[in-house]
Amino acid sequence: MDKLLVTCFLTISFAFGQKEIRSQLIIPPKQVIHIDYPLYKGFNVKIWNHSKFVVGISTIDKATDSVRKSFDIEKGNNAILEVNKGMYLQFENRFLAYLKVAYTIQKGNFEKKKLTQPLIPQRAFYLENNTAQVLPLRIPGVMSPKLSPFSRSGVDLPNGQKIYLDFKGNQILILTVTDSITHGSRIDVAKLIEKALNQ
Repeated sequence: MDKLLVTCFLTISFAFGQKEIRSQLIIPPKQVIHIDYPLYKGFNVKIWNHSKFVVGISTIDKATDSVRKSFDIEKGNNAILEVNKGMYLQFENRFLAYLKVAYTIQKGNFEKKKLTQPLIPQRAFYLENNTAQVLPLRIPGVMSPKLSPFSRSGVDLPNGQKIYLDFKGNQILILTVTDSITHGSRIDVAKLIEKALNQ
């Protein structure tokens, strides 16, 4: 009888010990929240969107303050993301309502990964909107940012990356990243658009 009780106790303890602990996060309207674990060498995060609207998720390079990866999680969906050392996680609320998300963190050590392919040179620079209009852009495989009026957005993109303007349902190429773009330079997006539309 004692052995049976001990076995039951250990089974219940093990089951509760394996229970996933989710952190809850409320994001105020039109706000971004940064999540950082500076003592980790990297971590995996699983995110659940419990809101009625999409939640913007990005990984940001601490050194350059540039976006490395960005995507949206639709309402009721979840996603898993790897955040490497030297980066932090950003939640973005683009709406006038509060957003609610839950997430779990798993420590990792991603420094030990071996790169099997040569690195493609990166360009860290800023996209500036010096107009009073919102400029919807698309950077395939990275993000689809909407530059607010009189704002600046830092990006860190590989050579060959193309940037498009979303214009009346069409995508117009306005920039291809090359070595001619110096690190830290500020690029006036409105001038790029004007040039592309007048070609």
